[in-house]
Amino acid sequence: MIVRSTLAGLALLLAPFVCALELRLDPAGLDAPQQGRARALLDATQARLPLAWQADARVLPLRFDPSLDADVAGHHWQGRIRLNPTLLAPAPAPSADVLPGRAVASLVHEIAHALDRDGGHWSVDPVFRRLAGWDRLGRGNPYRLRSPDDYERHSAAEAFAVNLEWFLLDPSYACRRPALAAWYAQQFGWPADMQGASCAPGLAWLAATGSSGGVAIEQIDPARVYAVDYLLADSGGPPMSRFGHSMLRLVICAPGRVPGERCRMDLAHHRVLSFRAFVDDVQVSSWAGLTGAYPSRLFLLPLNQVIDEYNRVELRDLRAWPLDLSPAQVASLLQAAAQVHWSYDGDYTFIGNNCAVETGRLLDTALDPAGGRHYRDTFPRGVLRQLVADGLAPALPAGHDDPAAGLWFPSARAEYMAVFARLQQAGQLPAMDLMQWLDAPPARRGALPAQMSLEQAAAWLVLERAAQRRAELRALASLKPRLRQSPALGSAVAGWLQWLRRIDAPGRLPLAGYGLPQAAELEAAQPALQALIEQGPGQWQLLQAQAEAALEPALQEQLEQGRQRLAQIGAHLRAQLH
Repeated sequence: MIVRSTLAGLALLLAPFVCALELRLDPAGLDAPQQGRARALLDATQARLPLAWQADARVLPLRFDPSLDADVAGHHWQGRIRLNPTLLAPAPAPSADVLPGRAVASLVHEIAHALDRDGGHWSVDPVFRRLAGWDRLGRGNPYRLRSPDDYERHSAAEAFAVNLEWFLLDPSYACRRPALAAWYAQQFGWPADMQGASCAPGLAWLAATGSSGGVAIEQIDPARVYAVDYLLADSGGPPMSRFGHSMLRLVICAPGRVPGERCRMDLAHHRVLSFRAFVDDVQVSSWAGLTGAYPSRLFLLPLNQVIDEYNRVELRDLRAWPLDLSPAQVASLLQAAAQVHWSYDGDYTFIGNNCAVETGRLLDTALDPAGGRHYRDTFPRGVLRQLVADGLAPALPAGHDDPAAGLWFPSARAEYMAVFARLQQAGQLPAMDLMQWLDAPPARRGALPAQMSLEQAAAWLVLERAAQRRAELRALASLKPRLRQSPALGSAVAGWLQWLRRIDAPGRLPLAGYGLPQAAELEAAQPALQALIEQGPGQWQLLQAQAEAALEPALQEQLEQGRQRLAQIGAHLRAQLH
């Protein structure tokens, strides 16, 4: 429920007896009908201003100036406002992307500049600058997507004036930009038509589904998020992963479960917020990552997919530190994350703007908007140290690695080693260590025994799956030099990237409106979204087929042999189970 400020109401009661903001119209150049429309515009605008502004004693001279460029609605300079006379013409039919009452919006915009420059200084408030994307010195404003007016990225002052227009005149603003709406309400009180307004409980996300090329629109209700954990992948893998990877785990309760500690066991419903470089290439370029050539995106991923990626493919541990957040802080964090998800279009660099910096900035925005670079750190463990120092994350003892607590997801390396050792002891594997075996061609991994117990067949299946995944990664790494040699592969890559770029930033999806998508917009766009989403798996399958066809014959043979071994083990298991 949105309630008008008591102080603001008191200001309204006293205003007629004390003072009032005067918009002093200069009628020069206006005929009688235009003067009438101009005075009606001034009255309508004054009624929509914040109550404290209505009671302001200042005088703002205003004239309609035909010398203004056609694309300039208004201008403020040294206490004087000029408006374009075209604003007095009949307004065009409103649409979902045009603020109703363009003339009122333009005058509100210029009044905002006048009072901001003459003592208000709201546009330099550090909290506002952070929420509006103007806290990155020298980097501009990366919130480029789903904007109501691109002019808000011209400067912090323009961002203040543009967003005030929408805050005062669009009743849905509080649902589209909740953090900024709350900041404006704290400064000026809520507009009258926002009293009693409510927003849908769920926040929409473009989420990965776990299948190859699969994405879907997913709704997350903050009330169903029992907790948020700081999730850290241990260092390892390629050079850009040598310091680990920082993420946030959303502990979402299964449908029907009352939020509580048991929600930690609902792993299938947990999601992970992960800042990553959007790499539209067949392999990562370290130079491109250092220079910011990759877009930075906030992905929503199933926890199971993240566990599989780090634990079973990259053989890295995942550790979670529960954050001591109130339900209000959890909701604030999710709202800030959703705003980033739909609007952010930044550049990812492995040093200056990596996963740790982006995660820390998100935490700053949601938990400490006035605190500067409090949680921002170049290294994932630096973010963790600050969270621990602030008492938001526990300093877990050395023995906290308890899978039952849901805080530690160990690398599959130990599991693979145990399975590998049992099969070696049974004389079924050649004399080599685990990593040598996993990276060896199928012919060198030993022949599959004709007779296997159920336990042995399951062990073989675990190891062969791991070996096949690593073979696929090696094959992928070998493809880049062969792109120009295979027109079919080049065409498949181009098709995949064309589809990928249409969904790389959720804010570029074919949705009306601005800010966080609303239910009506999602429903109206459902056919177009579904058609776009359904293209993904097909494009991926085509790419996979063409990529394998372009491999060297030896690599093709190894992948096919690996699939045959997996099929043989699967058939053996099914026969034993039946």
